[in-house]
Order: sequence, then structure tokens, then C-alpha cells
Amino acid sequence: MSLPEIYFMESIVLLGVVFLEIPSGALADLIGRKKTIILGSILHTISIIVFSISDSPKEIWLANIIWMIGYSMQSGADVALLYDSLKEDGRETEYSKIIGGNLANRLLVITFSCLIAGWMFKVNPRLPLFLSTPTVLISTFLAFYFTEPLKTEKYNIKKQFEIMKAGLKIVLKNGKILWIIFFTLLISVASKIWFFTYNPYFELVELKIEYYGVMFSLLNITAWYFSRNAHIFVQKNNTQKCAFIIVLLVGVPVLLMGLFVSKISLLAILFQNVVRGFLTPFSSDLLNKQIGSSNRATVISIQSAFNGFAQFCSLSIFGYILKIYSLGFCMQILGLSVLLLGFIIILQYRRIFLGNSATKKNV
Repeated sequence: MSLPEIYFMESIVLLGVVFLEIPSGALADLIGRKKTIILGSILHTISIIVFSISDSPKEIWLANIIWMIGYSMQSGADVALLYDSLKEDGRETEYSKIIGGNLANRLLVITFSCLIAGWMFKVNPRLPLFLSTPTVLISTFLAFYFTEPLKTEKYNIKKQFEIMKAGLKIVLKNGKILWIIFFTLLISVASKIWFFTYNPYFELVELKIEYYGVMFSLLNITAWYFSRNAHIFVQKNNTQKCAFIIVLLVGVPVLLMGLFVSKISLLAILFQNVVRGFLTPFSSDLLNKQIGSSNRATVISIQSAFNGFAQFCSLSIFGYILKIYSLGFCMQILGLSVLLLGFIIILQYRRIFLGNSATKKNV
């Protein structure tokens, strides 16, 4: 598949996520987050297996569609289950530290896996996927041992729609939630587009394929460190300052990579992975503080739906632009867009979070 075809496929899959996110989040709030996580894990396992044996674009499409449904079932439910479990024990203040540490542990495993992925690919392109399947199966098995912190109900379609409606109302009427959603959306979309330029950029600067795994290992160890220590950085800096740094760490490096296409520019990717490790503990903790337990999975899923729709539009546009302009020029456009839109969003922070008082403490 060509790069524009891959962008098109990803954009369609993300559009599907948009339509499934909110109903699946409401379903998790109704029947229980544990049940939807288990279902999502099973579908995720199936998708990995299909990816492993695929030998045509149609089968890749099928694997992506299965992944799409599984992801929607888990998205929102996993975060809600964790946060409400901590809240039940009076430990919600530990959320950013725990989720950051959890993400860091996963990134550490990925780091060591990436070290040998490039060489495994040379032996057999399917080998990395085959070896990924057992770990996904283990995760599915472990999901059966989760404990549901909230009372659940039997499925009722009317109740599900009521939860969806209530969640949308909460989001649309709360300026703070909207600010968090739009800021996270900008960074997530830019990072998603940037991620899909990694391999083409490696090829453009003629990096040997056996070093691809080494590069991804470096990226993941960077994300691991900043995810593990995200809670410390959040405690020392206010929200506005954190947001400003995040915008710079995404916008400036991708702009420089587009301006100076060379092997040395590959180091700029490390800065995006600083954000990759830091963003989830930062934004997720910020959002969870603004919502109640009864609608938590729904609101988080609404955020993911907004994010998915934005990614669909952006990936489609970026894929089209790639047909006309060079990869380097497209990356320049991406970097400038992040800086411009990021600063506009940050300028709204004081008005939304602090109101008219300049003396109030930042969130």
C-alpha cells in the first residue's frame, strides 16, 4: 500500500471510531467498564492475529476494522475504571502518578522489543506480529480479574441514550472541559500525523532498515522517562506553562525536520516522544477532575470521538497534500499549524479557567 492509501485507510478507521466512541462509552457507564474492556481486549487479540496472517490490502482493512471496534469498547472505560477505583479508596490524587507509571512500564517493554524488531523483520516481516499475539492474549486474560468499582445495570437502550445525552450536555456546557478537549485534540492529531511520517522520513534520509528498531527503541525510552516522571513536572508547573511547553515540543521539532531533511534531524523526533510520555498523565488527570463518576466513561469517550473525527479530517487532508508536495514541505505546514493553533488555545486559558481574577491560582 502506498503512503496516501495508508493515510486514507487510517482516516476511515478513525471515522468509524468517532461513531462508536460515544455509544460504547455510555454502554460502559451502564453495564460496567470491566465488561466492555474484556470485549475490546478479545477483539484486539483477533485484530492482531488477522494482521499477522494478512497478505492483501483487504485483509489489512478487515484487521483495522476489528481493531476499531475493540478500541472503541476499551477507550474511556479503562481510564474510568482506574480513576473510580482510586476514588473509591480515596487515592484519586495518585492518578497521574499511577497512569504515568503504567504507561512508562508499557513503553519500557516496547523499547526493548523495538531493539530487535528491525532484525526480526529482516528474517521474516511477520515475525514481530506473531510474537506480539501472546502478550495481547495475556492482557485479555487479566481483564477478567478486574473489579468493578461502581454499581452496574442490565442493558437498556433508552438508558444508554440518556447517558449519551447527559454526557454531551456536560461537555458542551463546560468551558474547562472543552478547553482540555481542544488542546489535547490538537496535540494528539499532530502527533498522529507526525507518527505516520516516521518510516517515510527514515527512507527519505536513507536510514538502514535494521536501524529502524533502534530508532523506535530510543523514542520509547524517551517517552518512558517522561511518562514515569510526568506527575513531578505537573506538580512543579501550572497548567498554562505545561501546555505552552507541549506546543513548543511538538511544533518546533517537526518544523525543523521539514526544513532540514537529514539524518541528524531524526533527533528531533525525541522531543515529540517527550510529549508522548507526558501528555496522557497531564491531560487525563486534568479532565478527570472536571467530571463525575456516573458519566466518566461517556465524557472521556466524547473526547476520543472529537479526537477521532479531527484525526480523520487531518489525515485525509495531509494524505492529499502529500500527493502534491514533498514530505519535507508538508511537515513544515504541520509544524507551523501546531504553533499557531496551540498559542491561540493557550491564550484562552486564563479567561476560561481563571475568569476575571488574575490572582486566582492556576489549575
